[in-house]
Amino acid sequence: MNCVRGSRLLEILERHKVRAFCDPRMGLPTHLNYLKRHGVAVHGSDALEWLVAVGNGIVVNDATLLRDEDVASIVEMLPGKVYALHHFSEWEGASLGEEQCQYLAIWRQNVRELRSDAQVGLAVLGLWHVLCYWLQKADAPDDMEDVAPSELAWHYVRQASQWVGSNGLHNTVRHDEALATIDACAKGALFLSRRSGEQRVSDPRLWMWEAWWRGNPFLALEERDEPLASLLARATPFHLIVLLADERTADGARSELAKTGRAIETFSISPDEIYLIAERSGSEPR
Repeated sequence: MNCVRGSRLLEILERHKVRAFCDPRMGLPTHLNYLKRHGVAVHGSDALEWLVAVGNGIVVNDATLLRDEDVASIVEMLPGKVYALHHFSEWEGASLGEEQCQYLAIWRQNVRELRSDAQVGLAVLGLWHVLCYWLQKADAPDDMEDVAPSELAWHYVRQASQWVGSNGLHNTVRHDEALATIDACAKGALFLSRRSGEQRVSDPRLWMWEAWWRGNPFLALEERDEPLASLLARATPFHLIVLLADERTADGARSELAKTGRAIETFSISPDEIYLIAERSGSEPR
């Protein structure tokens, strides 16, 4: 999954005096959390349910934390509860072992019984980092420590509460298509990404975690990516359009962006991180 830098986006928003931000295909919304913590009203959406769940924990949520007793109820088998331990046994193989797959089943059942969407989102974020740890360790087994699943989960789930904070504004996430979100959040800055190689279906972690969240280990992940022209056609109400590209996609993205009639500024950080910024003339930022 390509990382979107919240600090870079904040620099752009501050320069253009924009205090509202919409990302209609947000992915893991840590960049939205960063902007939220710096006083920006943030709005995001995604087609993947687990990413929206995380957004409920670190974007919408202003105050709910996971206490130690909550973390304990997530990471361990609870006495007297019947678990479907073989629910993810199909994933046993080169990357995941039998015990790890059993813990995935345990954690999913426990997470589903948490009291609020905010707590669920924090738990899903923490456990996502466990999955990433396991898959990375499978690729480089000698470079990372062997940590018991419950201990590893305790560390990451407890850590997830560090993302919680308030900016005193209304921040939202939606499980919706990009065009619907653009229409619903039409002010401030619209963020779009057109970096090559960003086909999310090729990232096994995204597919596995959506399958885990839905409880379907055989889930086939298919996503429809709206043409850039269709997205830009709905972007007129936004004061600012910020389009993230790379050296292979920047020229085509700039051509599409030029059709909006806005002046385009290029903010190039590296060949893989090129921001095309189009500001609407004759309007006050919001």
